[in-house]
Amino acid sequence: MVQMKTEELTNPVVRAMVTAMHNGDRKAFFALFAPSAQLTDDGNPEPLAEWVDREIFRAHGSLYVESEDRDGLELTGRFESDQWDMLTVWRFEVINERIQRLDVAAV
Repeated sequence: MVQMKTEELTNPVVRAMVTAMHNGDRKAFFALFAPSAQLTDDGNPEPLAEWVDREIFRAHGSLYVESEDRDGLELTGRFESDQWDMLTVWRFEVINERIQRLDVAAV
């Protein structure tokens, strides 16, 4: 599948999160999440900050989006890091321009 350009992503909050991830900008990344945001990884609840630091920022992780669905609230693409290289799906719940929930899973 062909990788989408980040600027092509439909949802502005999701687009900003992917941009922050690609830029390694932890502050901008977390600013997009509600204080009570929830995260699951393959259906297992995870502490958001710990997971993001471990899987994205310390491991140099990035999502390379191949497709989007649900008006930009579901992304499918390769997640590559020091530890992983796999096809993943990222499902977002965005309320009042903040990410309330993120469900990440291997495809």
